[in-house]
Amino acid sequence: MKKLAICLALWALFAINGCGAPKVPSGVGMDVAKTAHSYLGVPYVPGGRSPKGFDCSGLVWYVYQQYGIKLPTSSSKQAGVGEKVDKDELVPGDLVFFQTKGRIHHVGLYVGAGKMIHAPGRGKKVIKVSINDKYFKQHYALSRRVSQN
Repeated sequence: MKKLAICLALWALFAINGCGAPKVPSGVGMDVAKTAHSYLGVPYVPGGRSPKGFDCSGLVWYVYQQYGIKLPTSSSKQAGVGEKVDKDELVPGDLVFFQTKGRIHHVGLYVGAGKMIHAPGRGKKVIKVSINDKYFKQHYALSRRVSQN
């Protein structure tokens, strides 16, 4: 009974403050995020689009291919696919794009909790990082949802 009272009190607090319950991601986006985790540690290869080596857009392209979703192979073209999403509305599976001098040059795959998986560059491996790291905060351009979340 005490747990029910606590739950109702929390629900009322959210309702009063105009905050809904947090989104619970489902569908392809969650699966895409899980699949992306399986490629952590794969080496960066310029133009790479296979588990032998990925570049940033190749990783995104390859992971989405596993679910029958066809994307362009460059980050700048991927930035035009799907629906635009605010950064504070990201759910796993969303694509996060970064720019320099007004030009999209990098993409990561959002996996939840403020993190993305990406292929960072030559001599590095696919890693998970915070989208709020200084570099990514400064170069954030936009986010897109291409999955059926």
